[in-house]
Amino acid sequence: MKFRCNSRQLTEAIQTAIRVMAVRTPMEILEGILLDADEKGLSVTASDGNMTTVCRVDAEIETDGAVLLPGRLLSEVVRRLPDGVIDASLSNRFVLTIRCEGSRFNITGRDAEEYPLPEEGGYLNTLSLPQPLLKEMIHLTSFAVPLEDQRVILTGGYLNMEKGDIDMVGLDGFRMAVKSAKISDVTSAAKAIIPCKALDEIEKLMSDDENSFVTLSFAHSRLKIECGGTRFYTSLIEGEYIDYHRVMPAGFNIKARVNAQEFSGCVERAALIARGSRNNLIRFEIGDGAIVMSANSENGDVREELKADIDGEDLTISFNVKYLSELARVITGDELILKFGSSVSPCVITPAGDDSFTCLILPVRTNV
Repeated sequence: MKFRCNSRQLTEAIQTAIRVMAVRTPMEILEGILLDADEKGLSVTASDGNMTTVCRVDAEIETDGAVLLPGRLLSEVVRRLPDGVIDASLSNRFVLTIRCEGSRFNITGRDAEEYPLPEEGGYLNTLSLPQPLLKEMIHLTSFAVPLEDQRVILTGGYLNMEKGDIDMVGLDGFRMAVKSAKISDVTSAAKAIIPCKALDEIEKLMSDDENSFVTLSFAHSRLKIECGGTRFYTSLIEGEYIDYHRVMPAGFNIKARVNAQEFSGCVERAALIARGSRNNLIRFEIGDGAIVMSANSENGDVREELKADIDGEDLTISFNVKYLSELARVITGDELILKFGSSVSPCVITPAGDDSFTCLILPVRTNV
């Protein structure tokens, strides 16, 4: 193998791929990065066994070949090279020599034939979405996806597509977040439970450029994402997801309209005290044109008064501070609508005038 490429482009590819590389794994081979040079250019591959990222790099290929190199070492070496052109060549003993300006490294690798690559065939359907849309859908729902849960299906975000309607759902048993979108030119149907860690990586790969698109290819238990020169593969969680439509309450007795930024500020300040308490609670007292948020702990107490346009009777209700704080970090829009049924029924929060995003949070029963 022999190739030439730009040092910065190779660095970017390695830094993107290495995010999924396994660390401290019994499968030592997964602690490596695969470099593969062919007529299409240079590819950089890393994997943890469930997720795999493949990044293409523009390169001048003189001789085809492949090698598996120590991932962390390769990353640190290439990251510290000066800007310029890299000349790389592989010996028949799997030693890669890297030259760039006045620098030269010899890195000992191993046979690339041993490296496990993702399957390429068997995809049942494929669709294309704007990258900013997929990024937003993940951002607004992944906070509600738990890393661990006895119900394994909940440890993934649910992507449900049918007749141009697309939902992304996060649910952990105490809260639910749903982001919906309509794509008129998408007619295929697909359902996939994407692991939480994979959601995080997909979000990082997405661009904010409205003209950038991502291609999703679905197999029975696999998903392939293609965007630009990067391919990302992940295993899917198998099983039947919860019917999230039935989780939503049928009606509400109280509605409150509040300023979104002021709501987030009140929650974050109240959280400073609530996190220090044993029960991590924020209490809402709704009435008289305001929502009064309060919390107390060994470190003190806090009271925040938020102006609100309220339709309905007075109500006192309490929530786990974690759920409100994580919602406050992702909500957008100028105003929010908060809907309540009773002190023991779920609260539903949506941006005013935008029913494409909904968050449901269960209250905490208290003796007060």
